[in-house]
Amino acid sequence: MTLNRPGLMWRLTSSLVLDILNPLFLISIALFVGVGYILTLLMPVAIGHWQALFWLSLLAPGAVLAKCARVKWRGDKYRAPSWRALLPIMPLAVILPAVWAEFSSPSLQVTHHGDIHIGYIHQLQYDATPIDNVFMVGFPANYYWLYHAYLATIAQVTGFSPASTSSIVNVAAIFSSLLWIGQTLQLLDLGKPGTLTLGLMILLVYFSVNLTSTPTLLGHYFSGTYTPYAFDIMRLPGADERLHSVMGKVMNFTSVTLGIMTFTAALYACVRLAKEKISIGALIIVSAAGIAALAVREIGALYIVMVLLGGLAVFVAHDWIRDPDKINWIRERWRALAAVVSPPVLLIWLTLSLALSLPLVKYNLDIVGSFSAGRPFGLSGANIRTIVTALLLLLPLFLLQFSFLWRGRDRGQTFIQLCGFIALLPATFLTLPDNNQYKGIYFLGMLMALSALFALRTMRQQESMNWRRSGRAITLLLYILVLSQVIYVSSSNVKRAGDYAEGGYIFNGRHLEHTSDVDGRLPAYLWIRDHSPANAVVVLPIIPSKYSNLFHERMLYVRLLQLHFKSSLLAYNERARDLELIYSEESEAREYRALIEDMERELPGRLFYAVIKDSEVRREVMGERGAEMVYEHGADGGNVYLLNPKERN
Repeated sequence: MTLNRPGLMWRLTSSLVLDILNPLFLISIALFVGVGYILTLLMPVAIGHWQALFWLSLLAPGAVLAKCARVKWRGDKYRAPSWRALLPIMPLAVILPAVWAEFSSPSLQVTHHGDIHIGYIHQLQYDATPIDNVFMVGFPANYYWLYHAYLATIAQVTGFSPASTSSIVNVAAIFSSLLWIGQTLQLLDLGKPGTLTLGLMILLVYFSVNLTSTPTLLGHYFSGTYTPYAFDIMRLPGADERLHSVMGKVMNFTSVTLGIMTFTAALYACVRLAKEKISIGALIIVSAAGIAALAVREIGALYIVMVLLGGLAVFVAHDWIRDPDKINWIRERWRALAAVVSPPVLLIWLTLSLALSLPLVKYNLDIVGSFSAGRPFGLSGANIRTIVTALLLLLPLFLLQFSFLWRGRDRGQTFIQLCGFIALLPATFLTLPDNNQYKGIYFLGMLMALSALFALRTMRQQESMNWRRSGRAITLLLYILVLSQVIYVSSSNVKRAGDYAEGGYIFNGRHLEHTSDVDGRLPAYLWIRDHSPANAVVVLPIIPSKYSNLFHERMLYVRLLQLHFKSSLLAYNERARDLELIYSEESEAREYRALIEDMERELPGRLFYAVIKDSEVRREVMGERGAEMVYEHGADGGNVYLLNPKERN
């Protein structure tokens, strides 16, 4: 068919986004983290190696996807586009204010544990893996640092700041998830392309958690307890404080956004497989989603394996049990699979998937084991109230859909309902380190939202006028609630970004700076950043050190502990006492020198810098101790001392 110029450009754009860029984003992350971790087990991996791996993980699958898109282009019957093709995008525009706030205000990222995340990113930019714990140099990292390796590499390639890089990845992951959800809705025959309804359905599925936020806010408003732009008042009593809104979470400096993206991609691929639309592309998407989730958000991998692949396993087992001739069933299914995916290709896919995923299982066990001391995996029924409050409006429709399933045998509907039921089990009974089981409710909510859409469609198709009216009214209500929730959170982020404009953070090229010198040490931090070796250790007091690593970009000897990240750091109290000795004039010179020698033995070859004000320890005392002043900022400022100058020689 001959296309005019606008039609050709539309088809090129849609093919580029849907067939190449969106799957490439997921597959490249999976290759990057999978191969990168294997390399880390074999040798030290510096930022140059990560950069080479980044380009390789993009170019190799990109070439394959481009070739597949070309084949699809030739074989598809294509209808010229209409302006209606843009209609689904219009409801999605409600998140654009939040996206703008994300890019316009670095403080929005930094205030969400940015000190931890940026600390790991700087370390990966300046040093080779395996990396140290950002709270105590010399101890292994106890956080999901492959996520930071991905951000550090993009920051190194683009020259952007770590927080800006996080914003770019977060926004890309959000829109990627929306694309996967849109494709899933069309595959399930729930949404039609070229309609506003499709865009509203996508929003409902992605932002399915806490749809009661708007009535809750109105209740606070009329009772006089409303606080403008506050997220904590969006929840019903009993809900986890972090379940106020998905939008509030995915705009943080966090890998949750990527974890949700992996789940939505795996959901799309598993729906294809459940509907017996088997292809090598669907298999690759499932494995890539699982591999990426293992590296960036372990609960995403848990729900992909347990819920989605578990649902597929139940489907296959059910089909096998129903067939009286089991051997013939297996033979026929194998022949059908081999007709679509040749055995050599299937073997290569399976081998590569196992090779990349199995080391990441070890990676997860090591990380979880190091930061979850005292907070192990377990079983508990305490999550039921949280689930009910977070998904109150979807639960009745989810249960109603069970009765509607008996009237038809649609495999897509049955698969979604089965996965929703399976997802209820870990969300209800599983306890994760740091109570992270609440993140599983995001995935449960998406499945319940899809189930609710099926139930509402069935209600609208009933002959009874009451059923039809109820279905239309509830559908409209859910759309209004999800739109109002997203608008409220987006406007709140815009307001917060404006508040942070003064007294917040700014970026000078790649580096982060503060609009004011909050503790009198900022010039000293900047001197250390520009003049110390990359592996230098900064020795600071506990209190002013939380955000200091954002500015001096070096590892800290010991810093303020947060949340579960303190687990397994048995030497923490001892190092905290070391700081008291260094920053006290009462310490004896002999005791001080013994401490510096111990530090050198524990961290050989490292230079130790301290930022000490004259009001803390006088210059002559530091000179008597053998420290060398390398930067003078004045009596009221922080002077930089090299505590072990002999290491220079």
